[in-house]
Amino acid sequence: MNGAADLAAALAAVTAVTLRTHTASGAELLADTELIEQIGRVVDGWRIRAAAQVEHRSRKRLGEDSLAFTHGARDGIDLLGATARIGFSEARRRIGLGAALAPRIGLDGEALPGRLPELADAVAAGTVGVDAARLIVNFWKHVHHRADPKALTLTMDVILRTAEAADEAALLEVLHRSVRALDPDGDEPDEQVRRRQRALRVGRTFLDGTTQLSGRVLPEDLAVLKELLQSRYRAVPMVRTEAGSDDTDDTLGPEWRPEQTCGDPEFHDPKSRAQQDYDTVMEALRLAVRAEAEGIDGTATVHTAVITVTAEEVEQRHGQGWAPGIMAGLPMPVIERIACTDAVRLQVVGPAGETLHLTREHRTFSAAQKLALVVVAGGRCQYPGCRVPHPYLEAHHVEWFSRDEGETVIENGIMLCAYHHHLVHAKDSPIEIRTFQGEHHLVPRFWRGRPEPGHRRQTGPVLDPDRLFRRRRRRRPLEPSGEVPEFAAGSAPDLSLR
Repeated sequence: MNGAADLAAALAAVTAVTLRTHTASGAELLADTELIEQIGRVVDGWRIRAAAQVEHRSRKRLGEDSLAFTHGARDGIDLLGATARIGFSEARRRIGLGAALAPRIGLDGEALPGRLPELADAVAAGTVGVDAARLIVNFWKHVHHRADPKALTLTMDVILRTAEAADEAALLEVLHRSVRALDPDGDEPDEQVRRRQRALRVGRTFLDGTTQLSGRVLPEDLAVLKELLQSRYRAVPMVRTEAGSDDTDDTLGPEWRPEQTCGDPEFHDPKSRAQQDYDTVMEALRLAVRAEAEGIDGTATVHTAVITVTAEEVEQRHGQGWAPGIMAGLPMPVIERIACTDAVRLQVVGPAGETLHLTREHRTFSAAQKLALVVVAGGRCQYPGCRVPHPYLEAHHVEWFSRDEGETVIENGIMLCAYHHHLVHAKDSPIEIRTFQGEHHLVPRFWRGRPEPGHRRQTGPVLDPDRLFRRRRRRRPLEPSGEVPEFAAGSAPDLSLR
């Protein structure tokens, strides 16, 4: 290849190709897909080679002759990111893999074979992808200083053939087996290394207020985590979303999700698998904190957070509050939700920052009250159709503690999962809780007239919903048609459209 002219010609040839994805037969489509993937692997090989060379020519010791310096960049990563229009992490990943496969430079300036020349040739030819190459390089770094050189050479040959013929799952299985076979020190040193590498990092906060988390989990902790996540999906029907549809949310590819059990479209609340797993972990953490605060297992530690809000924000239910040590603001609906269940106190301040009020501390339901509410709820979220079980539930005041001055009593409580608790507290929530004939109902916000049986909160043992509603109709018939029911004071002051 003679440089930019050949690359431009190759680009023009590729862009001139018309794909026959919609008209090809099944065999033709698969054959085209395989060729397209091979072209992509070749281009990926070019990318990491170019990235490694950009980094090599941007070394600090080159001073003003550094490629990065002459282009006003801090280093090779910065220069590559600006040139290729990619992020910092992707630039660093390309440079790292490219440098690991790049040839070495001898004292006389001539290129010498790199540490993994066979793998580098396979990547350049497009027979091994960069993801598989990254796994192989990490494996080699882990074992090469402890394994027998002859055995390592034979093992690397098997691994390379596997990467050229099998998918990533099969390659990972071969790599794990090879580690156990080549590592002469056994499991004990690996256990020590793993424990040193365990980490949980709170990363940067994005403009929307969310914060990135990253880390490395020990195998035993990963087992507990997976058990926690998978426990939410047992005996729950799963459906597969369509690729690229609106149901996929933040994931463009199809994924398996729990089937929505409530037929009313007003209650349709789809969440991606990642969002469901996030809710599960956060609920478990909140449960642990509450258990510690309530003295379970002999503990009596109380974690109380003070959130500062202005009087205007409290009155308008708009704006956000701030907690010590947290850069991102907390929206008012979120503050109202966590105040129902967590040890949180609100410090209300005036325009000049002067403290006007500090809310009372004992606003949460006691452990005995929560146990009674769980029994009433039948051990699951009381939102119609929800299956989230105890202990992943939170007690909510039907008549709000702050807005309605509701009492912390069993009659004023309802058990909800974290997602539906957040839904109730949202500023423009699509639902609200109304009390009809002494029972709490979760109805659409603009619902007029009496609630329907399907709006009634779930109670008692888990039964067939139709059977449950039929039995309750016999015991407690609805009022004659045309009569407007009387709601409990303060629970639904206005049923008209707003």
